[in-house]
Amino acid sequence: MRRLLTLVVALLAAWPASAQQDAKRYIIGFKPQATAAQREAALSRFGAALLDSVEELNFLVADLPGDAQVQALSDSELADLQIAHIEEDVYTNWLMGAEPSFLAAPLPNWSDVRAVVGKFERRSAEFNPPPAGVDAAEVPWGIRRVNAPAAWAVSEGAGARVAVIDTGIDANHPDLAGRVAGGYNAIDARKPYFDDNVHGTHVAGTIAARRDGKGVVGVAPQAALFAVKVLDKSASGNLSSIIKGIVWCAKNNIQVANMSLGSPSGSVFLRLAVKYAASKGVAVIAAAGNSGGHVGYPAGYEDTIAVAASDEQDHIAQFSSRGPRVEFIAPGVGVNSTEPGGRYGVHSGTSMATPHVTGLAALAVSRGARGLQGIRAALAKAAKPIWLKPGEQGRGMIDAALLAR
Repeated sequence: MRRLLTLVVALLAAWPASAQQDAKRYIIGFKPQATAAQREAALSRFGAALLDSVEELNFLVADLPGDAQVQALSDSELADLQIAHIEEDVYTNWLMGAEPSFLAAPLPNWSDVRAVVGKFERRSAEFNPPPAGVDAAEVPWGIRRVNAPAAWAVSEGAGARVAVIDTGIDANHPDLAGRVAGGYNAIDARKPYFDDNVHGTHVAGTIAARRDGKGVVGVAPQAALFAVKVLDKSASGNLSSIIKGIVWCAKNNIQVANMSLGSPSGSVFLRLAVKYAASKGVAVIAAAGNSGGHVGYPAGYEDTIAVAASDEQDHIAQFSSRGPRVEFIAPGVGVNSTEPGGRYGVHSGTSMATPHVTGLAALAVSRGARGLQGIRAALAKAAKPIWLKPGEQGRGMIDAALLAR
């Protein structure tokens, strides 16, 4: 690696400024048998500047000059360089199209929140009234719909390690204080994983906001949260950051990872990342997407559990993606949860539905479920079909009371 870094320094010194300005980031995946010398040769061949590496998936991230023409390389040329695949390390907004008007939504005050969610709270009471000892005012409608309070006498998710792969988490929020056990900033490991957007904190609250008679409560209020920051304040990030976040989960004994983000197109390296996570015992719960069409990615991969969104009438939300990859449906319209700075807000999207299932997965873990297949089986056993088509609901809506048996 020292030889490789020396080569990179030399390349940067000789690289014209105009070429640097035209450079594009690429992920270069090598064959398992590739040696360090062969990796160096490949970088030299492209005139590349090394930026990062993910050894677990055998790839490097590098800046390549604009005239590198890597996409035009033949299979034989790639084979000679011991390269398995090359893909642009795209930087994009992973929530646009996955969150209906999320980023444009104003931050309401508490009285506004209560006014907006009133109809949802009244409707949800018809589904699953909270049992004795549970403060009904603290339980958002979606938490009631999946019947989470009915499980709390048996388990509140204690012992489950849950990652939120997102924009970070405000660990100082009153309803999340003591719930965030650690984390990782995949954009810059030297910086904190604090949420400078809103999205990650909102997701975290639905999973594990504390049960204290104030604000809101999550599905699994005793689960340990881990903030894995892969998106910046504009909810954008490089593909490699997303992948690094997934790999971090696999290396840090995370049992359930929430991915309320996505893209309409797939990626070889993203697929490898979720497969690697599954092999290490991580159950990735992913938002189906909000295109109203086919399921996006990573939810489209079989090594994830894809979640569609429902409204308070048990209809599939108009925006929700759907299709044979959907495994479960959960509340995703008018969801009230935590926001940075001690605030609360109401948002809609499959990103809001997904943490309901993640919280339920945490309850399943606390009851002994392990790994993707074990957690998938536990959730399926507790799911009840509603009146929607299979491609809209998968196995249906999960009932937490059945998880607690």
